[in-house]
Amino acid sequence: MSIIERRTQQQKELADFDDAEIDALLSQLSQSELEELSNYVDPDDSCLPPSERCRYHTEKEPTGPFNRQKLIHYLEEQSKSEKDWEEPVPFETKKRGKAFQPRQVVTEDKDEDDEYSNNTEWDEVLAGASESEMVELAAILGFTGLINQVQYHASVSNKQIDFGGWSAAAKCDPMRVLPPEPDNDTNVDQSIQKLKRNDPDLKALNLNNIKNISNEKFRDLLGALEKNTNLRMLSMANVEFPDSLGEELCQMLSANSTLQSLNLESNLLSGATITRICQTIVENKTMLELRLANQRRQVLGHKAEMAIAEAVAANRVLLRLGLHLSFPSTRNRVNERLRGNWDLLRRKRRGEEISDDAPPMPPPPTSYRGYQGDEKAKRRVSAGVPGGDHVGGRGVSATAHSHVLGV
Repeated sequence: MSIIERRTQQQKELADFDDAEIDALLSQLSQSELEELSNYVDPDDSCLPPSERCRYHTEKEPTGPFNRQKLIHYLEEQSKSEKDWEEPVPFETKKRGKAFQPRQVVTEDKDEDDEYSNNTEWDEVLAGASESEMVELAAILGFTGLINQVQYHASVSNKQIDFGGWSAAAKCDPMRVLPPEPDNDTNVDQSIQKLKRNDPDLKALNLNNIKNISNEKFRDLLGALEKNTNLRMLSMANVEFPDSLGEELCQMLSANSTLQSLNLESNLLSGATITRICQTIVENKTMLELRLANQRRQVLGHKAEMAIAEAVAANRVLLRLGLHLSFPSTRNRVNERLRGNWDLLRRKRRGEEISDDAPPMPPPPTSYRGYQGDEKAKRRVSAGVPGGDHVGGRGVSATAHSHVLGV
């Protein structure tokens, strides 16, 4: 019988006894018998204290409190006094293998009169040339891989350069420090007075990047533009134009009949105000360029973009629109209208007769009729692109992340 089977049988026999009977049996044992019995106890039993799980128990009396430094000093002295263990194989230095020796290259002395010798009369000239002269020679011979563009153009135009060498081919040109652009020094108050007087010399007004313009000055400016008949271009980019003045701006665009270009980029206009502006310029019939990109709210939404596309589709005058449209269907519809306006301008320049009623824009396709057998055309229709990935004509952009510009 194995030890495991024997212990299993003993456990089954002990399971028949009660705790009181086991305590009575243990009380009858002596101290030596209890110590011998403890040797048969499972050392992994968590019910026993850690001091009772180990078989080794010392019977010596404690010599005093624990002193760590004294114990370390004793162990060090004991290790020095004891003799080291004898090694079965003594240590000795041995060299195994062969020592490395570099391979000797034998060079043959060439005769100067050898017919196969590569020595020429230019060897002495090139040996005494400086680095700058070698760079100039490489430029003359067309070795552009050894020099940079600055060195090449300097050698072709016979210009002297103070820096260079073979190491210059991997270095960039020194940075040219340009002075910053001057601030916009346009006087807003004087400009408003000129607009009120309807100054014939004031054709373009640039108020870009002028800060701290009050709402009262914006109202005076828009009120003066309602009766002005000489201003052609107005640029107010990055002037913190508020959205609360959007109604006054639309009233100005309805009353003004001479303004052809309006730039309101990088301001605080909302999608509803942008939609209202696009709807107002349909009645204006003089606006050729309108830029409204980079506003406070970058995403206009599908409802606002559809309204903008409807307004632009009814406009036969607008040629350029700077506005980010996220949806391909609205973007392509605006591109088609701008391209049609450029075509109308071309026909007018040629003297063709054009009816006053604008032709209706074709609605976006809702089916694949006419595209049978053309899977690529079906995918273009599904993506909202009527003719391909890029709409042609007059530089109109139809990429997903660019502004709609009819140039």
